[in-house]
Amino acid sequence: MNLKIYFNVKSEDWIRSWPALCFMLALLVTPSVSAAESAGAADLKRGYADSRFGQIHYRISRPGHETAKKTAVVALHLSPNSGQVFSAFLPLLGRDRLTIAPDYPGYGMSDPINGVQRIEDYAGAMLDAIDSLDTGTTVDLLGYHTGTAVALEMARQRPAAVRRILLVAVPVLTEEERAAGAALPMIAFDEGGDFAKEEWRRSWKWRGPGQSEASVFATFSEKMRPGVRERGAKAILAYDIAPVLTSAAHPMMIVRVQDDLWTATARARALRPDAEYLELSEFGHGLFHAAPGRMEEIARSFFDSNP
Repeated sequence: MNLKIYFNVKSEDWIRSWPALCFMLALLVTPSVSAAESAGAADLKRGYADSRFGQIHYRISRPGHETAKKTAVVALHLSPNSGQVFSAFLPLLGRDRLTIAPDYPGYGMSDPINGVQRIEDYAGAMLDAIDSLDTGTTVDLLGYHTGTAVALEMARQRPAAVRRILLVAVPVLTEEERAAGAALPMIAFDEGGDFAKEEWRRSWKWRGPGQSEASVFATFSEKMRPGVRERGAKAILAYDIAPVLTSAAHPMMIVRVQDDLWTATARARALRPDAEYLELSEFGHGLFHAAPGRMEEIARSFFDSNP
């Protein structure tokens, strides 16, 4: 769908009307799933769970039939974004297992954390949320970008609750990269809307192969929540993922995609040569919308491996 044609406005005019457009997007965006992929797919529903920081919003898919239950999967999003990045993926993997994509505190429709943002707190809130849902005694974790740090921290805080960990695009950053990221100026949330133009520019700059306009717009709309970019950036830049990655004892898979964490993910591979490893150089940002079926195959193969 060509969004500029649909709205029938000039680009400089619709930027000024971003709140209305973001609302319309919530009604327009649908998962990019082929008919073949969607055959037998589970329903995608939403709900709220309690956490130490308030309510956590989540998306959830459950199998529509009674079969031997497989381990539930918790999918953890990148930032600034929300569980919407998995909206096309969850119903596919959810054919035969419970699949959940929560929004971190302060993202999507979850209540925020007041004060300093820490990966440790995001992980604690995610553990609180799954405790309130019928996920069984253990879960499998799928982390994407920031979500890889959240997944590893969840496993560190409660190792017995986690069975397997799938990491997609891992931010193993150098001290220089973390310092440079921390020094970047904030995008001012201004009355004139310049912040929206800048986020729109970034959203298109990082558009990945096969990522639809609707998916780009969905990502852009999540960035319109005041402060989300700074919250996630501060949390991940302050978190040293390398020692947690190195010490995790769970079966692990690392997937490297052609985005801004291509080099960082290679460092993760070097730290964990024992992990299963896959390169998807044909995909970048937005791969869970661009290739939900491919990501389902990868996740299913890894999570269903023995032991």
